[in-house]
Amino acid sequence: MIRRTAAELGRTLSARVVGDASAVATGVAIDSRAVRPGDLFVALRGARVDGHDFVTQAAAAGATVALVAHPVEAAVAQVVVPDTVAALQTVAAAERARAPYRLAAVTGSIGKTTTKEILVAFLRRAFRVGFTRGNRNSETGFPAELCNQPADIEWMVAELGMSHAGELDRLGAVAQPDALLYTVVAPVHLEFFRDVDAIAEAKAELIRHLRTDGVLVLNAADPRVASFGARYGGRVLRYGVPGDSDLWIGRYQERGLLGSRMQLDGALGPLEVECPLPGRHQAANVLAAATLALALGVPAAGVAAAASGLTPAPRRGEVHTIAPGVTLVDDSYNSSPEAAKALLGLLAASPGRRVAVLGEMLELGAAAAAFHREVGRCAAAAADVVVAVGGAPAAEMARGAAGAEVHHAADASEALTVVRGLLRRGDVVLVKGSRGVGLDAVVDGLLGAVR
Repeated sequence: MIRRTAAELGRTLSARVVGDASAVATGVAIDSRAVRPGDLFVALRGARVDGHDFVTQAAAAGATVALVAHPVEAAVAQVVVPDTVAALQTVAAAERARAPYRLAAVTGSIGKTTTKEILVAFLRRAFRVGFTRGNRNSETGFPAELCNQPADIEWMVAELGMSHAGELDRLGAVAQPDALLYTVVAPVHLEFFRDVDAIAEAKAELIRHLRTDGVLVLNAADPRVASFGARYGGRVLRYGVPGDSDLWIGRYQERGLLGSRMQLDGALGPLEVECPLPGRHQAANVLAAATLALALGVPAAGVAAAASGLTPAPRRGEVHTIAPGVTLVDDSYNSSPEAAKALLGLLAASPGRRVAVLGEMLELGAAAAAFHREVGRCAAAAADVVVAVGGAPAAEMARGAAGAEVHHAADASEALTVVRGLLRRGDVVLVKGSRGVGLDAVVDGLLGAVR
C-alpha cells in the first residue's frame, strides 16, 4: 500500500506542492464518497462531474493529500499537475516498480472479471493474493487499486480493460505483468473500432509490457488470441483445443443451473473438477484460470478444491429462487452478443417455461441492429418468452425473436411491470443486459417482492 508524503509525490511527478508538504498519503481514492482517513484523493474530470468540486468533501472524510490540476480552497495538501489521470498512472507505476509482489493480468472481451475472480481463488491455495475489486480495470480504477494493495502479498491479480486503442498500452506500462492471460476477443466496443481485428490489435498492446521471464496464457480456441503467441519470446501456454493445447476440457458433464463436472486434460493435467457455476462458458473461465494457476505452481488438488467452492460474482450468473416457484438468473451486470448467446444456451437447457429478459447491448456501433437481431433469433430458439428492453436496438432484438412470445419495454421500470405480469410457477427467468440499461432494477424488483 502506498505511503508517500506530499513532497515525495511532488518529486515523483515534478509537480508543485501547495500546503503541508509533510502530509502522508497511505491510500488512494478516486471517488470522494469512498475516501478513507489518510487517502490521496485524485480529482478527476468527467463528462458530467469534476472531482475538483469534491476536494473539500474528501478532506472532511480524512484525505491528507489531493492530486489536482489546479489549487482549490480546501484544508488539505495539494500536488498540482497538468493531468491528474496521467499523474495517477505515474504514481502507480512508481509503486509497482518498488513492489515485491508479482502481478498476473487478465484481459479479453468476455469473461475477464469472472476469470480474474476464479484465478484469485486458485492462487490463494498457494500464495498470499491481492486483487482488483469488482471491475476496476480502467485507466483510473486499476492504478488506484494497485496503490491500495496490502504490503505482504505475493501475487496481485489484476483485470485490465479498455474501450479505445492505446488504453491497454498505458495500463501495461503501469502493470508490468509477470503473467498475462487472455480470454477471448469479441465484438465489444465496436463503436470505437472499425472491426474485431482492430479490437484484437488493441488487446495485444499488453504483450509488449509482459516481463521477459513471464508467462503468456492464450485461448487456442480463438484464432485471434492464439496468434498472439508470435509476439512474445518467453513462455507461452495455450488452453482450449483438445490435443493442441497445454490444457483442455476433456470429459464434460452439464448439470444445468447446478454447474458442471469436467476433466481437464493435457500436459498440465489430468485434473477432475466440479464447478458450481452454471454453463459451458463458466467451464471455459475455469479452464483459463486453471491453466495459469497450475503453471504458477498451484497444486492440482488445490485447484480442484477451490473450483468446488466457487460462487458467481454479484450479478454475473447468481441464481435465486423466488415465489411462486420461479428461478431467477441474475446476469444483469453487462452484456455483449457472444455473452448473451452463451447465457441463452444455458437457458435453453433449463426445465420449465423459459423467460429471457434481455437489455440493449451498448457500444456496438454501426453493426448494432444486426447483432441485436441475431441475439433475438437465439432468444426465440432458447426461450418461450422474450422481453427486449431499451430503444431502437432492443426493438430490433424483439423483431429477431419473432416466433416466441415477445414484449418490448422502453426501460427497466417498464420491463419490471411486464415481467411481474407474466410470471407463473415453474418459470426460469434470465435477466441480462448492458449496465447502461439498468436491468439490475428488474432483478431487485422481483427479489423485493418476496423479501
